[in-house]
Amino acid sequence: MASQQHWSTSLFGPKILTKPKTTGVPTASALSGKSIVALYFSASWCPPCKAFTPILADFYNANKDNMEIVFLSSDRDEESFSGYFAKMPWLSSVPGYSGGDANMRQRKLAEMFKIQGIPTLIILDGKTGNYITDNGRTQVMGATSDESKRALIESWKSIEAVPVEQAVFSSGSSSWIGSLLMFIAKNPVYLFGTLYFVKRFFRYLERLGEGDDEPKEL
Repeated sequence: MASQQHWSTSLFGPKILTKPKTTGVPTASALSGKSIVALYFSASWCPPCKAFTPILADFYNANKDNMEIVFLSSDRDEESFSGYFAKMPWLSSVPGYSGGDANMRQRKLAEMFKIQGIPTLIILDGKTGNYITDNGRTQVMGATSDESKRALIESWKSIEAVPVEQAVFSSGSSSWIGSLLMFIAKNPVYLFGTLYFVKRFFRYLERLGEGDDEPKEL
């Protein structure tokens, strides 16, 4: 009788990367035995991502016996992806820019977990792949001591994980802010253009104010 496929294979495919520019290792064996698996949606061109990655690395190194992280890159070329992934001590899915199945899988995961901005850290039960929370980034940033890092892992393990289709995802201002930051990071020319017109608008208001100081005829 054939053994049941590990849940991670359906999400990430048969191979997962341990280092840049490699062919990968079997996904199931790389993720088996972990209590927690986190999905890290990030990219090298995203300033908030680059700020959060060292914090996440510190958290991971303190808890790597109990958890694994899978990097899901929004980078668009090999050089950007490899340079960024080389700084990470965890795993990565085959990047979407590779095309074919990798691209389809990346899009499916973003849709499945309602990704509206990066960085986003999704927390899953390592045994079942069921959903725990999409608030991982905020929680990790709040765990500043070794004790609080261990406590956060235990709190995730104590939550009753649910199948993704039953998950209730966070919503609110953080989503549109993340999307806005993504857009600006990709298109900085819009930021400079906006600042230029805002500056001209304030100059216009100043000239109007100067005119109001003149005496009016009654």
